[in-house]
Amino acid sequence: MDSGGFVTARDRQDESECSKRQKCSQGEEDRISNLPDFIIGHILTFLCFKDAIRTSVLSQRWIYMWTYITKLGLDDGVYQINKTTFINFVCRMLLHLNASNINEFHLILEEKYDPYIIGQLISLVSNKKIKVISLRSINECSISCYPIFKCQSLEKLELAMGHSIIQFPSFVCLSSLTALYLVAIRNPMKITCYSSNQSKELTLKFPVLRDYISCDCIWLDVKRVTIDAPLLEKVIIDRQWDYSSNVSHAEIEIRASYVTNYYYRSYVSSETTLLDAAHVAEASISLSDDSKVNMSGQELKIFVRKLFNINNLKGLILQNLAPMEHYLADISAFGMLSNLCISYFVTIENLLCLLLKSPCLETLVLKYPIYSAKRPPNFAIVPECFLSTLKVVRFAKFTGGQQEFSFAKFVMEKSQVLESISFSCYKLRGAKMKKVKKKIFSVKRSCNIEFSDYLDT
Repeated sequence: MDSGGFVTARDRQDESECSKRQKCSQGEEDRISNLPDFIIGHILTFLCFKDAIRTSVLSQRWIYMWTYITKLGLDDGVYQINKTTFINFVCRMLLHLNASNINEFHLILEEKYDPYIIGQLISLVSNKKIKVISLRSINECSISCYPIFKCQSLEKLELAMGHSIIQFPSFVCLSSLTALYLVAIRNPMKITCYSSNQSKELTLKFPVLRDYISCDCIWLDVKRVTIDAPLLEKVIIDRQWDYSSNVSHAEIEIRASYVTNYYYRSYVSSETTLLDAAHVAEASISLSDDSKVNMSGQELKIFVRKLFNINNLKGLILQNLAPMEHYLADISAFGMLSNLCISYFVTIENLLCLLLKSPCLETLVLKYPIYSAKRPPNFAIVPECFLSTLKVVRFAKFTGGQQEFSFAKFVMEKSQVLESISFSCYKLRGAKMKKVKKKIFSVKRSCNIEFSDYLDT
């Protein structure tokens, strides 16, 4: 508009463009608002729950859109309110949510709550045909899992608790569960059975379970646990806490068809684990010899025998054989083992014992220097794999010691199909390196020899 109050062509053009922008903005808003409820709910899932609720003030159409979210995550550390107000808030949210849409429920608790109240929350969640439940509590939070194990729609369950007692029913069958994670936080998590059956035996049937992880969990006052999971692929059992005050005598049996990855790390304990699988692609076993649990020789023998009773094992990674060295002779032979990796110091005697039980071994990797409890080492018996299958041997931290050289010489002279032997030399330089190479090359052999510098990985 010019100084005389007249509307110019430029003013009319600006007003037209402003009007177009407003219509465009309104159109974009209508386009989102006109989406189906379940799509809007899915979009709101990518917001934190507080922001999702705030969208209810946008318009009348959006008042209840937040009830269609598909994932609910709540953390009492985020909401700066007292415990009672937080629990009431969670209950109201669960009651308002559309039961047919919610797929995941994640609850993180930093405060200590009444177990009965937590049980009520679990019941509310379990009744919504939910697919994922994750409960994490830093403080003690003893709960009953009975409502959870009635939820047949459940596909993933994570219980991460600190210094808590979790109650399982004596029989569980979840037809849709693919992942079960039982993880302790700061202190061991105790799992017990509420049952009138005095034998305290648990049977867990998971027809489609793929992943099972148990970290610092104690099966308390339970005699036997049977996990029946024919499609199980990954098993991780990791126990590093001191169990001396909470000794478990449970016999754990895991039944599966084909396990691709089995990882076991624990103290030597009176709790035994048996992996009953038709085939196991790779297993990693590590035992700590700093156990606080007193066990008899017979108990240790049973523990080791069950631990290594793995059918058709293809690859094995071992760490710290010291706690089991007196019982290696009692373990079953590894009839299908093709790859063996020793990831800790090992005596030549224990190594030979393992080689004698591995008739089909093709690859041997020694991550640390080897030594002998006897001087000189006894190489009277040649393992069967030396004669027909062993093709690759690798010394990943070769120090050039006489005992290491004796074993390397034994391998090169007796292995009839050996193709390659390699040495990653640790702190060998100049004249020392030349001397080591001269000794190695002086051995009669028909395989390739490779040298490299040690790389700390």
